[in-house]
Amino acid sequence: MKNFFKHALKVSIVSLVIAIVLYVLIICFPLFINLKSSTFAIFINVTVPTLILVTVLGFIYSFFIKGKQKFVFLSLHFISLCIISFGIYIVIGLRDFAP
Repeated sequence: MKNFFKHALKVSIVSLVIAIVLYVLIICFPLFINLKSSTFAIFINVTVPTLILVTVLGFIYSFFIKGKQKFVFLSLHFISLCIISFGIYIVIGLRDFAP
């Protein structure tokens, strides 16, 4: 088990970078490219579960970081999880609002 969490800092950094890239893709990709609604749905259905998985993995690995950086990475991954949760809450809450 010790070898499994040997490079927890590297895994946490990589997962944070991947999460940031996925956030940028989710926000900017539909703005610059005209997508059909079915293509956009497939895009969201692939990127959001990947984003959730990467963020949760990074959050779990953050617990095994040694030193002062542990709190920073735990906070950043927690904030990312809160953003995902808030986004899902808004999507569900406004699902029937649009005409």
